[in-house]
Amino acid sequence: MLASSRLSALRRIPIVVFVLGLLAVAALGHLATPATAQEPPPASNAEVPLPPPEPGSFFTIFDYLSDGRLIAFDGFSVYVQQSPSSDTLNPIGTLPEQYRGATDPAFVAVSPSDQTILLGGGAGGFQFPDPDFNGNIFKMPITGGTAQLVGRYPFHILGFFINEHQFIFGQGETFGFFTGSIELLDVDTGQTRSLIGNIPGDPGGVAYDRVDPDLRGNLYVGLGGGQDPERTGEIHRFERDDVRRALRGEVVLDFDNDSTVIADVLNAGDFEFASRHRLFVGGGDFGDPDQIGYVAEVNTNTGQVVNRFDPVDGDPNDGDSRFFEIAFAPSLCILGAQDLNAFFTPEPEVVYQRTVCTP
Repeated sequence: MLASSRLSALRRIPIVVFVLGLLAVAALGHLATPATAQEPPPASNAEVPLPPPEPGSFFTIFDYLSDGRLIAFDGFSVYVQQSPSSDTLNPIGTLPEQYRGATDPAFVAVSPSDQTILLGGGAGGFQFPDPDFNGNIFKMPITGGTAQLVGRYPFHILGFFINEHQFIFGQGETFGFFTGSIELLDVDTGQTRSLIGNIPGDPGGVAYDRVDPDLRGNLYVGLGGGQDPERTGEIHRFERDDVRRALRGEVVLDFDNDSTVIADVLNAGDFEFASRHRLFVGGGDFGDPDQIGYVAEVNTNTGQVVNRFDPVDGDPNDGDSRFFEIAFAPSLCILGAQDLNAFFTPEPEVVYQRTVCTP
């Protein structure tokens, strides 16, 4: 999912080329004390190389199909892994030609039936701040071909399907200077309406609990870049009854007044549920050396950070600047993690796969 934002803090780095010095800074207060690192075992296919990003775009991002195969978006082309055990990703389609090199990919997401792919173009890559390229979201059938423009939603970040026709995403990747929101998109009509408003900065990860029978339907939203930097990394839980009212259009929930803060870790940049109470968190806070360079596991029942691990070198405490985008393949119980900071190094883009539960 990137959820992307998944990646709000790191996705802002390329835009800083245009607006120097605006990257969010220190987050000093954190609610939970990280546990000792316990590296999950590598999956049978532990490292899968990704295609390089399209020139003019910043990243290649990924998600999983229901059978555990990777799907990747390089900013222009879409690829599907030949099989879960393969290192080969085959191209299946592209954006319309006029958008080549005009994205900084925000998300690639697949509908529950695996029939529809949504592609978030972010703020427009090196075309930013041209408004014709900021916020374009496209859809493509799983059979591939040329994607169709759904609409333009400036500064969108991460999102996920809640059913075949509706998609929830964060909006407001504005360096934490403005107010963000969580939006509901009708994939068929392109219309949106707000579910959650008054986010004091940029939303980070967003995830729906579909796993825990006691908490199923709760919505979790991260504060990826706070107007108050000390709040960056907060994870807010919205109770399912309130979420249902918002989905029905009866209310727009308030970020602070209608939620409970359960944890504070990294920049709450990307969320994936693996099993009951187990929320994996990606991202990173570049202003705090203790809040970058690893993936965190949060117990959503207690709010405790129960594990931290670095899937690249195994050491979450070595002070490196890795910033992980994550995705989960339920059919294989695999968590995939990609270091988006590799864009700024000679290292190839790779998905590091770890087994985090039993299928």
